[in-house]
Amino acid sequence: MKYELVHWQDIKKDMKIYEDSDNNDGFVFGVNVLDEDSSEVVNVQWFKSEQERAEFVWHSRRARG
Repeated sequence: MKYELVHWQDIKKDMKIYEDSDNNDGFVFGVNVLDEDSSEVVNVQWFKSEQERAEFVWHSRRARG
């Protein structure tokens, strides 16, 4: 798997969500999990801190060997 780091503000812009109050319930640090061959998004995870997101990616990579 490959991982693409994303931020909620960028997703809001892409989706044309203009409400300032929409902060994805505080889950603003995201990871798109990509298929190794096609690079298509196969899963999305959201976190409240960059640290949580970094730990998720680190553990995911480590688990895959």
